[in-house]
Amino acid sequence: MSQMINDAQALNFLRQQTRVQSNRAFNVEYDIVDYASLVPVNTDYPEWASGVDFQVGDVAGAAKWQSGWAEDVPKADVSLLSVGVDFAMYAVGYGYNVEEIGKAMHAGFPLTARKAIAARQAADIFCAEPALYGGGHPGWTGLINKAGVTPTAAPNTGTGSARNWVDANGVGLKTPEQIVAELNQLLMGPANSSGILSSLIGDTILLPPLAYQYIALTPFGVTSPNMTILQWFMANNIYTTRTGRQLTIRELPALSTAATESGVTGQGRAVGYRNSQDALELPMPMAYRFLDIHQHGPMQWQVPGIGRVGQLTLIRDGALRYLDGVTPAP
Repeated sequence: MSQMINDAQALNFLRQQTRVQSNRAFNVEYDIVDYASLVPVNTDYPEWASGVDFQVGDVAGAAKWQSGWAEDVPKADVSLLSVGVDFAMYAVGYGYNVEEIGKAMHAGFPLTARKAIAARQAADIFCAEPALYGGGHPGWTGLINKAGVTPTAAPNTGTGSARNWVDANGVGLKTPEQIVAELNQLLMGPANSSGILSSLIGDTILLPPLAYQYIALTPFGVTSPNMTILQWFMANNIYTTRTGRQLTIRELPALSTAATESGVTGQGRAVGYRNSQDALELPMPMAYRFLDIHQHGPMQWQVPGIGRVGQLTLIRDGALRYLDGVTPAP
């Protein structure tokens, strides 16, 4: 018995199905694509705005001892630098053909949501790339290669004047105390010998996998035989002791070759920063979403998906730091 499916039937069936599929796609959690936990995402901008201007500022001025008869009162001031960020659109969707729809209708089974989930995951991966390194968009940089952030080479205080914490075979080249000192430097920034002003203390550290694995598996030493370097540092780092809050330390494979400092180019880079919206943000005027179904050819239907995102923006100087050469090139 023949059973012909016309365009109206297929379209009506697809519309009913894709609503459920879209909901399922956006309810799935992806542990491998969690850029929103690494950088603050700001979705408060109008969806079709062309961009945004940030006012990045600093303060100047100092109070002085003063007499009640004084006529000249010291003044504080602010300096503002306008930074413009353009937004760009991306797209990824999914589709069905008449055979897939016909089989589903004949069998009385719903269409699988896997295609919608795959499109959603592709969109998340795409957004992670601008967040981390600019995503190949002309002129954009990201968390691990931000333009304007000057990297520092790891000190050559290891075995044989090594800068690396560990060699390619997993053998340690620096003591736990040396590694902890460099990790704290990532959080604090350069030492300030004049006055009390210091750079913004960080709350997050990202490491190449080789460096992370080494500190996660290596005992701190005879004074703490039951703690690894990572465990000891998590309990005693400068951020936690100052604020009482827990530090975040993660591994990031893209850091294995991210170093750009002279002499260690292509080696591992460690990143320390403040993960808060007063320090940096990823503007996202339009979060990814599916559009309505449309017919694409005589036997195919497509469900497009779109979103809009901007370049990762560093709002406060000193909120992001790089330490290059912590691991050898792979």
